[in-house]
Amino acid sequence: MSLFRRYVNLVTGNGLQGIYSLRRLNSDNFFYPANEAAAKARDLTGLDRAPQHDLSSRIAQKKKEKKKKKKQAAALSSGQPQLQRLERTIRPPRPIFTVRPTKCPETSGDQPRLHFFALSGTKIFFSDGGRRTALYDAEARCVITAPCLHARKDWPVALSLPSPAGPEAEGEQEGDSSLYIMDTTLDPTNATPFEALVFRNRPDEHFSAQKTWHCDALPRPPFFHRRRPDQYTSVSSYAVVGDVICVSLASLGTYCFDTVSRTWSLAGDWQMPFSGKAEYDPELELWFGVSADDQQLPCAADLSPVPGGHAPEKRQCYIWGDPKLPVDWLPDVYGSAQMVSLGSGRFCIMNYFQDMEGRSSSMDKLSDDADGDPIVVFSGLEVFPGNGNGKENSSGKQSNSDSDKEICSGKGNGPRMIKHKSRLFRESDTHCIESVL
Repeated sequence: MSLFRRYVNLVTGNGLQGIYSLRRLNSDNFFYPANEAAAKARDLTGLDRAPQHDLSSRIAQKKKEKKKKKKQAAALSSGQPQLQRLERTIRPPRPIFTVRPTKCPETSGDQPRLHFFALSGTKIFFSDGGRRTALYDAEARCVITAPCLHARKDWPVALSLPSPAGPEAEGEQEGDSSLYIMDTTLDPTNATPFEALVFRNRPDEHFSAQKTWHCDALPRPPFFHRRRPDQYTSVSSYAVVGDVICVSLASLGTYCFDTVSRTWSLAGDWQMPFSGKAEYDPELELWFGVSADDQQLPCAADLSPVPGGHAPEKRQCYIWGDPKLPVDWLPDVYGSAQMVSLGSGRFCIMNYFQDMEGRSSSMDKLSDDADGDPIVVFSGLEVFPGNGNGKENSSGKQSNSDSDKEICSGKGNGPRMIKHKSRLFRESDTHCIESVL
């Protein structure tokens, strides 16, 4: 059974002082008490699967549904309990850790910046442009030094792989996970775009029982060689499936890295259905993240076939929309959502919106690139397993009946989602959101 994380790690940047701060948002801000959530679960009907269009199509759809949205806005203002207003702002909590990067010879002409990666819910790695790394333990309130990376990473992503024993067996010790870091810029001059920070025994025979952090250079991903010099592409999604790291790239397909044999393979010329990172929930037996079709919506899919070279089945891919947004809010086309798994079927999703209130008296007059007030919204999501997560019917057997086909649209016995509380977070020069971990 997965453990529920109490906190959401939030990294903010102070643009005036060049300082990065780690803050922890209590998940109680985003979830109803257990008894209220259970009541909502009993009353929850199957959710329709959200249409898979791009953001511009979603904006056009919002205009067409103006009358429906106005009714929802009236319900919001009337104080109906099931449609509460979302304008309750949360203040940024006090930082538990602050750090300021310094310029180094390798980045002398650049503004110094830091990249943050979650090793676990309480341990955060960070690195700078000079390849230096360190680990911050939020529980011990302690910084632990770590080896330098072999090469700088301009726009890195990272994935944490737990040890076979798992944090439950060993109390989430420092070495329960290894961190795999990859640069997404696909720079052909970067000799080591992929490496791992691993906690293991020292090679010295006199201290072999003592563990320490090591930085291992890993085989260069083969897609670095497949890209044409004039072709722009980037890592579109990534996830861990067992001991395998799966990476999808626009126009190049999906690749797999076996962390045991440390070898790469091509899974296929298709893409995983996510944008950015997807995380596995063992209780639901599904991977969750942001949809590749609409980077404002949460998505769930079964990625277990990917290491075997098979694309995820469409009938086991779910996308949920939110019918309770205020009428004047439009998705920010420049801000992709971020989603963090809290365990036990609970998630926190962060969305960027443009508040168009007062910009026009009619939604029909809004252009697709209309500029409103930026809004950052944190929402708590809870997913309940269906009858076999859309894989089996009530008898435990595979079925191709019409009723089972409804699972794909959320109308059958597939997973169901409850949206809990939503809270606004106002950005400023002193606390601009950099990462949600």
